[in-house]
Amino acid sequence: MGRHMDFRDYFQESLKDPESARLYREVLDEELSWLLHYLRELRKLSQKEVAARLGVSRSRISQMETSAGLSMTLEGLARYAQALGLSLRLEFTDEEGEVLARYHVGADEPIAEPAAKGWEPVAETWATLTRREKHLLEEVA
Repeated sequence: MGRHMDFRDYFQESLKDPESARLYREVLDEELSWLLHYLRELRKLSQKEVAARLGVSRSRISQMETSAGLSMTLEGLARYAQALGLSLRLEFTDEEGEVLARYHVGADEPIAEPAAKGWEPVAETWATLTRREKHLLEEVA
């Protein structure tokens, strides 16, 4: 009988090959760039409008949407999301998919604050709530 390997094991094994790892990173870069373009169009905004909101050139937005990919900083992604009127949420999960930490930047929150304020440990029920949810709960109390 043949050896059985689940997809996660197969995937981890395949990434040991440098060429496979490089190709996988290229795919991730393309997907993120495509996602930025898709979200902008979904919000019915032009590159020029987003550029004006970010204080950058239209060509910089074009560059972000075609080649930025994984080289973008978290701050850059958060600012892009805010320029679209969106929030950004980043989660770190373990092997079973349990969320261990979450970072959330709302559409109207200043980014100039230290980034550490946005990180929330999720071991406690209270910490799993977004800032907006916490604020709503505090208003009710």
